[in-house]
Amino acid sequence: MRKPSTSSLRACLAAVPAVALWFGSAAADGLSEQDYAQVNSAIVAQHVLPRYEALAEAAKALDAATEAHCAQPDGDGLEELRTQYRTTMDAWMGIQHLQFGPIELFQRGYRLYFWPRGQGRIADAVEELLAARDDSRFADDAFRKASVATQGLPAMEQLLYSEARVFGVSGEAQWRCRLLTAISANVRDMTAEILADWQGGRVAFARSMAEPEPETGYFGSHKDGTLELFKSFYTGLQLIADARLSPVVGRTIEQARPRMAESRLSERSLRNIVLSLEALQALYLGENDGQGLGTLVVQSGSDEKLDPLMRRAFEKTLETARAIAPPLAEAVTDPARRAQVETLRTQATAMKQIVETRMATALGLGVGFNALDGD
Repeated sequence: MRKPSTSSLRACLAAVPAVALWFGSAAADGLSEQDYAQVNSAIVAQHVLPRYEALAEAAKALDAATEAHCAQPDGDGLEELRTQYRTTMDAWMGIQHLQFGPIELFQRGYRLYFWPRGQGRIADAVEELLAARDDSRFADDAFRKASVATQGLPAMEQLLYSEARVFGVSGEAQWRCRLLTAISANVRDMTAEILADWQGGRVAFARSMAEPEPETGYFGSHKDGTLELFKSFYTGLQLIADARLSPVVGRTIEQARPRMAESRLSERSLRNIVLSLEALQALYLGENDGQGLGTLVVQSGSDEKLDPLMRRAFEKTLETARAIAPPLAEAVTDPARRAQVETLRTQATAMKQIVETRMATALGLGVGFNALDGD
C-alpha cells in the first residue's frame, strides 16, 4: 500500500502532541473487509461529501458577499459579510477533522486554515502584504504562492474583526479590500477543488475508497480507508484537547494564555469546539440513519461496553462545552467559568485516550508509526 502524504497535516499540527496508529497484523474479531467497505461507503456518502458540499457552497457565498461589500462598502455590507464568514467557518468546523485525501494536495489544508501554528504570525503577514501595495501579488497565481498565513480563513478573520477593519475603493482601504477579495476567491476555489477531487478529479477519492487497488491505488484495502477515517477521528479529538484547550487553559489560572484561543478575534473559540465535537459525534454514530465508526465497534464484538461509553462521553462532553459562557479567552481567567473549561479539557482528553486504546483495539488497530509523521 502507498502511504498517503501527511506533510500538510504535520505542518499544521506541529504544535500538537502526536499518537502512533497503524493497522495491526491481526484483524479485529468479527470484522471483515465487507464490514469496513460498507461503513466506508456510508461515511463517504452521508458524512464526507455532504459536508464538503456545504463548505464549497458557503465559500462561494462568502466570495459573493466579499465582492458585493468591496464594490460598495458600508456598515450593512460588512455585517452581512461577517455573517457569511461565520457560516463558512461553521461549515469548515464540520469537516476540518478529515485530514486525508484532496485536502492534503497542494497544502490545501494548511492554506485554507493556518492554525495552530499561525498564532501571532497572521497579523504580521497581513500587514506586510498590505504595506507592499503591489497589485501583482494579489493575482490568482501569485496569491496561491503567497505566505500561507495570508491565504485562508484566519487571515480573513484578521481583516474582518481587527480594530483596523476599514474597507473601501480608494486609498489605504482599497488594499484591505483587495486582499479580502483575493482571500475569498482563494477559499472559494480551494473548497470547490477539494469537492471535485472527492467526486472525480485527479484521484477520485470516493471511488478509490470504494474500489481499493493494492498495487496502484491510494488505498490498498477497505481497511486502509477505515484507517484514514479513524486517524481523522482521533486527530479531531486531539486538536480539541491538545490545541484548542490545553495551551489556552494552562495548568493554573495564572498560567492561562487567552491570546492563544482559536478564532479569538471573532470570539467563536467555544463554538469551534462544539461544532467539532458534533462533527466527530456524527462520524462515530453515522448520519441520516447511516453507519459510522461506531458501527464497527459494535460489529467487532470485542468490547461490549465501549459503544455505550463513547455515546455517553460525547453527550457529556458536548453538554459541558455548550454550558460554558463564551468567549473562551475570558472564561479561562474567570474563576466562575474556569472550572467548566478544565472539566471540558479533562473530558476531551479522556475521550482521546479511550479512542487511542480501546477503540483502536476494537477496530483491529495497534501502536506503531506516528500518525502525524511525514512519509
